[in-house]
Amino acid sequence: FAWVTKKLRDEKIVSVPLCATNRINAPTTAESILSSGSADLVSMARPFLADPDIVKKSREGREDEINTCIACNQACLDHAFVGKTASCLVNPRACHETEITIE
Repeated sequence: FAWVTKKLRDEKIVSVPLCATNRINAPTTAESILSSGSADLVSMARPFLADPDIVKKSREGREDEINTCIACNQACLDHAFVGKTASCLVNPRACHETEITIE
């Protein structure tokens, strides 16, 4: 919803810091929103389930290694809405780090 925060800023509808949300699944997208002045900050939740090292990989120039959130909602939101432990279809280890070990 960066278009919403941009409109609010451009039209000076509000004078508080604005956070863009929803479907920001890559560091480059987040940076683009911030550098264009469309928002003061961005919210990224599901991308961190898909790849908890997303920021580290981006800082190290390893964007091609990022396990990208596909926004399917099947293991994160759908599970959370029915009281199950959230996880991630592209990273089944998410929220199960102590149960599923990788050797």
